[in-house]
Amino acid sequence: MARTHQRGRGKGTAARTPQRKGSGRPVKLPSNRRKRRSKWGGIWAKILRAIGILFLCLLVAGLALAAGGYVGVIQGVKQLEAPQNFETHPTYLYSAPLGESDDSRRVIGTIFGGQNRKTASLGEMPPHLLNALVAKEDERFREHGGVDLWGIMRALYVDIRAGEAVEGASTITQQYVKNAYLSQDRSITRKVKEALIAVELERSVYEDNKDQVLADYLNTVYFGGNAYGVEAAAETYFNKSVPDLTVAESATLVGLLWSPSTLGLDREGAGIQRDLVLRKMFETGYISSQDYNEALEVPMPEKWPAAAMVESGLQGPSTTRNFADLVEEELIARYGANTVLQGGMSVYTTIDLQAQVAAREILYGPGGYLPNADDPDLALVSLDPETGRIKAMVGNRDPDSQFNLVTQGRRQPGSSFKPFALIAALEQGIDPETTFVSEKKEYMVEVPGLDKPEKWKVENFDGIVRGEMTLEEALWWSDNTVFTDLVMNPDGRGLENGPAATIDVAKRLGVSADFGPHPHPSVVLGTQEVSPLDMATAYATIANGGRKVEPTTISKVVSNAGDEDEVLYEAPDAPRGEQVIDEEIAHKATEIMIGDVTQGIAKDASLGERPVAGKTGTSENFFDAWFIGYVPQMVTGIWMGYGEGGATLEYTLDYARKLNGLSGGITPAEIWQTYMEDIMAGKPVKNFEGVEVPQEDPVETTGPTEAISGNGPETPPVPSETTTPGATTTASPPPEEPGVVPPTTSSAPPANVAPASPEPSAVTPASAPAASPAPR
Repeated sequence: MARTHQRGRGKGTAARTPQRKGSGRPVKLPSNRRKRRSKWGGIWAKILRAIGILFLCLLVAGLALAAGGYVGVIQGVKQLEAPQNFETHPTYLYSAPLGESDDSRRVIGTIFGGQNRKTASLGEMPPHLLNALVAKEDERFREHGGVDLWGIMRALYVDIRAGEAVEGASTITQQYVKNAYLSQDRSITRKVKEALIAVELERSVYEDNKDQVLADYLNTVYFGGNAYGVEAAAETYFNKSVPDLTVAESATLVGLLWSPSTLGLDREGAGIQRDLVLRKMFETGYISSQDYNEALEVPMPEKWPAAAMVESGLQGPSTTRNFADLVEEELIARYGANTVLQGGMSVYTTIDLQAQVAAREILYGPGGYLPNADDPDLALVSLDPETGRIKAMVGNRDPDSQFNLVTQGRRQPGSSFKPFALIAALEQGIDPETTFVSEKKEYMVEVPGLDKPEKWKVENFDGIVRGEMTLEEALWWSDNTVFTDLVMNPDGRGLENGPAATIDVAKRLGVSADFGPHPHPSVVLGTQEVSPLDMATAYATIANGGRKVEPTTISKVVSNAGDEDEVLYEAPDAPRGEQVIDEEIAHKATEIMIGDVTQGIAKDASLGERPVAGKTGTSENFFDAWFIGYVPQMVTGIWMGYGEGGATLEYTLDYARKLNGLSGGITPAEIWQTYMEDIMAGKPVKNFEGVEVPQEDPVETTGPTEAISGNGPETPPVPSETTTPGATTTASPPPEEPGVVPPTTSSAPPANVAPASPEPSAVTPASAPAASPAPR
């Protein structure tokens, strides 16, 4: 019989665990398992609790403060009104005092508000105009809420990689807030206000129509050419109204915003920026490939601007017009277009009216060096090396021209670039007494994109061979072959990484040109285009003991808008600047460049007992001629050539005319001397600090000397300065001291170059033959 088991209510007997008696009472743990609580533990617990409470209080207070601030921003935004076109009294521009008192200042210009400010409604603006602005300035405009956090992170990443600020993160809304409601200062407070107001504006004011932000922005920005607002810009540059703008024209106007004061006068540069905007529009999907290619083919207006206003926002005497334009640009950069156009300011500038008047008279006056309309153009700028204050500026023969050759002209500096290589050599410990060999040279240069090295041939203009000479003598006589040896370093006595080292010095001193990622060694011979202001700034840095001070046109700005005048800005009397090269190296460079005037080819610039340092420069085929020189109190840079290009100075420069069997002629060094004698008259003669001034060689009037290999003081070599490029190179150094007659390159008749006023006495270098004076 099968055994059966009755299922109980509980678990089976096998699963039962017998219980101990008294199991219902609590189990007593061993005494050693209890934690001992020390008195220090209690104190720390109290401290941590207090810190936690304090942190929470601060957090709550911070949140309350932030909330209160944001509420304040909200209330403030509700009270904001649309920006107005203010019509007030103009901003006055004053010269530097003519005497001891400020009352001796003279008005050199006035800036009127509202004379060329025209706006358009959103409905009048074509979609491609708005899309061009978004594509160029703020691709995520239609996605963010006024502040683009992703854009901030991206810009921060790019800036960190570049090691400097290269990309901004402000949205269009933020830029509009800055232009319309805030100042242009770069404080953290202003940036926070800008961001908060931008967010609240988009949340409350532009919630239903965000494109209105674009319209308001386009109606408040400056487009150059005295055009404020997009309607004024359309009329100024294309002589049409906003609704009629094409895709290409819309892209052009948006491209101007990159640098309105410059591109408003630079037709070619404006076209380049237009193409960049069109590219962005295509990449972001706002235009098709067909529209993109068609817009690229549209030519820029032949006249640029097409319909500039006769009445400009800036008015003033023609003598100071170029300078006043630069003042206006600096004011707008500092305070914004709206603030400047509102007027009510007194701007005290740095210009010395006596120097300015003297400069124009010496250059273009009836008794000046270049009185006739068909004479070459000349750019002149003078500045104080210690303060950077610009004292005189002549940027164009036509005083009403809006193109300033001093700031906007880009020309090859020739041998005036060589001092930068000299400074690089001093920084690398190369003694200026180091000897090199002056002879025809041939180098193999690695050129990116080419399978094999390029042959580069260099020689002096007339093929002269001087033999052994020191580096400083090579600067005095502008010997090309020595300086190309210095930069190419074929025998190990020259520069390490010569082109890059030379360019690094130039940039540190103040030259802003783009030399590209792979500069050719010919850069040492001045083949890269630069502006006269950049070159004068660089030489001023050398004169100031290696301390760079940014050039400025403004000494003080006063607001007259309130009941009492308020000083908005005052330039320091002794700005600190930035030490960009060692002081001793700067002094040594000055000492050697003094020798260029006392020993070398720049004797036309001599001011007698007043020490002068400087360097000449001439580009290939006499297209450009330079002299940048300085005394302790003043730096003056001069460029001479034809502003529109295409013509040479073959019949203007004295050394070029002699090559063609002609007498007469002038040099930039000679003009520099006449001008500096005038403006420095009555001022004390100062010596350069820390500089030993070389003695001037006596002038010899004997017959011509032959080309020799030595360079002794008795018979110094005939100077020359040019190069013969190889078949594949475009590098061509300047002919500064021709000793033979080159082939004629122009059929132009000789220019009337002799000034009607008495000419300064010319000083002929000791080595110059009677029939062929040394060039400058």
